[in-house]
Amino acid sequence: MSKRSLRILCVGDSLTAGFSSYNTPTYHPYSSALTTVLTRAFPALTIDTHVEAQPGDVVCGPDSLFLPRIEPIFLTRGGGTPFDWTIVLAGTNDIAVAIAESQAQTIFTALRRVWAVPLSKGGRVLACTVPEADVAGELGENQARTRNALNALISGHRQENFHVFDLHAAMPYTTMRPEERRRYWSPDGVHLSSDGYNMLGVKLAASLILLIMPLGRLQDRPHQQKPPRPTHRPSFKDDDLDFEEESGSDSLLDHGYYVVRRKDLE
Repeated sequence: MSKRSLRILCVGDSLTAGFSSYNTPTYHPYSSALTTVLTRAFPALTIDTHVEAQPGDVVCGPDSLFLPRIEPIFLTRGGGTPFDWTIVLAGTNDIAVAIAESQAQTIFTALRRVWAVPLSKGGRVLACTVPEADVAGELGENQARTRNALNALISGHRQENFHVFDLHAAMPYTTMRPEERRRYWSPDGVHLSSDGYNMLGVKLAASLILLIMPLGRLQDRPHQQKPPRPTHRPSFKDDDLDFEEESGSDSLLDHGYYVVRRKDLE
């Protein structure tokens, strides 16, 4: 029997492409670590990830390619969605060119149009808040206000099949220790390093695991009977009682265990 697939589309700009600005620009998308962690978490599933990233792209304005890039992907015959989850990380470039905090609402409206594409096909969306950028002076302060306003709108949005990953909190810049900042951030203070993109993939995977597990039967593993208890062993009071965690089918994702480190969610 072939494995079922968990299909994930990663949509965004250079942060989704995994761009790092060192002497020689490199690309190391977070999708690699995301796939690795999810494969370990759900061994009975085939994790199928696709990256749709365009460095420099914006969600607002006539030059935006977000909708032209993703709308054809979801034009499937007979309805339905080609992807179970769509991760959207966008807005950094829009904030860089925004001239007023009030433009946060404009960016948010454009993001909603992007989210609507997979949602309209029955897919689920994991929308990321916009991470920090190391921009000094008055320009940096203006961008921070716009970013905070936009992230508040993203975090406060409620819609069926819509979820938020707070990337701004998960991958800080200013509050990160200097040695960690050098490891996880690119020198430009906007992009991540390869280690940073790996960390982002792990944190996104941890978030998805917590969202997917309550959905029920995604792993097609037959129910395995519990092995018989040893016949020669010390006996204790209530030793033969079954705890709730021990019963049920491990083919259900909301039964059994998967360890997610708290620090991967913070």
